[in-house]
Amino acid sequence: MANNSMRTIEHTRTDPRFNWLNALFMILVVMIVAGCSTAASETGVAVSMAASDVTKAESISTQTMTPTISLPPPTATVAHTPSPPPPRTSTATLTEIPTSTNTPTVTPPPPTPSGEEAIYFYAILNKSDDPKQCDYIAVAINTGIWRTGDVAADLKTALRSMFVKRQYFGALYNPAYLSNISVQSVDFKSFTGEISIRLAGTYVRSGDSCDDGRVRAQIWSTIRQFPEVKTIDILLNGNLLGDILAPGRKR
Repeated sequence: MANNSMRTIEHTRTDPRFNWLNALFMILVVMIVAGCSTAASETGVAVSMAASDVTKAESISTQTMTPTISLPPPTATVAHTPSPPPPRTSTATLTEIPTSTNTPTVTPPPPTPSGEEAIYFYAILNKSDDPKQCDYIAVAINTGIWRTGDVAADLKTALRSMFVKRQYFGALYNPAYLSNISVQSVDFKSFTGEISIRLAGTYVRSGDSCDDGRVRAQIWSTIRQFPEVKTIDILLNGNLLGDILAPGRKR
């Protein structure tokens, strides 16, 4: 290429017609070379600037893309104070002692005596509805009281149960219900079997002619429930009760 350039110069020198063309060509070459240098320089500057811009962009992008994490404010740390161990308790087993309970004791009623163990009094059962017919019998009524073995005391209990102002004991008639008679004393002599009874008060007749006999049967049957009694001596206000109740006695 250098040889070719030298030849061209020489030819130009020999041919004046082409001097202006060569000069123009050289100018163009110079201008092209200068232009290429300038372009290269500018291109280098541009490339350098572009690289710098890319670096800055990456730096900015890196800074932009990096997330900022906001840490929460520190919280107060609670200091755990160890709790003291619970006090040791005794593991002894407590045996419950039963306490006495005041449970009311129900005492059953005593059995009702019967037979020869009971004290009786007598009342009248009329066999006929005709008041003129003195047809009756004496029937025992259980007082529910046990005999004590003391004939005098038991007989006094029986007579006091009978001399009450009550006309009927169920279907049985009490002919002495109008009277006011009380038992003053009862005395029993076991070696003779004699019993002495002293009564006080007023004997009131009912108007029924049969009632005197009914009263006698009632009292004497009550006394004779005790087989130990052999003889009866009974007075009302000092008078023989048998005489007061005798049939046909003046009323």
